[in-house]
Amino acid sequence: MKPKLLSFLPLLAGTAIGAFGATLILRSLAPSKGSPEEQVAILENQLKKANQQLRTWEDSSPRRRPRGDVRENLSRIAEALKEGREVSPDDIIQSFKPLLNDLSPLTRRFEEIEIKRSAEARAAEYARVYGLSAAEQNQVFEHLFSYNNEQAKKVHEMLLSDRVGMREFMKASREQDQETAADKIMESMLTGSKREAFIAERLTERAERVQNEADGKVKRINDIVKLDEQQSHQLFLNVAHSSRYYDPRMKFEGVQTGLQPSHQEGDAQEAIMSVLRPDQKKAYEAYREERLEKARDDAAQYGISIPDDWDLDDDIDF
Repeated sequence: MKPKLLSFLPLLAGTAIGAFGATLILRSLAPSKGSPEEQVAILENQLKKANQQLRTWEDSSPRRRPRGDVRENLSRIAEALKEGREVSPDDIIQSFKPLLNDLSPLTRRFEEIEIKRSAEARAAEYARVYGLSAAEQNQVFEHLFSYNNEQAKKVHEMLLSDRVGMREFMKASREQDQETAADKIMESMLTGSKREAFIAERLTERAERVQNEADGKVKRINDIVKLDEQQSHQLFLNVAHSSRYYDPRMKFEGVQTGLQPSHQEGDAQEAIMSVLRPDQKKAYEAYREERLEKARDDAAQYGISIPDDWDLDDDIDF
């Protein structure tokens, strides 16, 4: 039996090689037009191109810089300044990231301690004002600590990331909202008149914040382009609706009845532009460009450049 089995081996090998070769040939041939195979081939080709573009961007991204130690990084910045080359805030923050990373366990511990103290104080205040039991007070504390600690952790991770610059980090820090967690847990725990009193109190506090923000922006826009009365009412409503503290249940004094926002909710820039006439838009854009050029000039005096993605409205409380 062995001789017969051995005699079949070359035939089996040849068949396998032939099948493999045929497969390669079929794969090398273009699929028929309009076939599923053609669509798959097109998608695979697009995916390859996208991956290549992503690798190119990652290699050249200003967010990705070689990590040395802090001393080496600061030496590079000092050399650039001596040669008259500008450095950006991202260059500076990236230079300190090795040190920030090493100190990360310590700084996170400090954050957790402060978050814990804040959560304890807030829970104790609500327990006193709304008559919470010890178990309810502890529930509020646990919820606040967990939620706010997770928010702080995400921002901390952004600070250490090679892909995140100064602007993104500062924006994320400003957008932390510790009050929302407290509001939700209290609304879920309280009942009856206590719940109604809590909601009314928190709504009043947020409404005052939104109104102050909107009034301030309307005044500053008016100083630039001279709004008429109708525009002032419309701009106030638009800015109020674009605030992250806005709640549909809020009521504002002096707003014309029946007036509706003229922009998409949350778009702060559109909240302004949708109200202005063409001549006012031109004056407003000229003002913004003037402020931007002044910011560039002021930064250049110190040898610092403004990031390309810098947004005037993000970094200046307009």
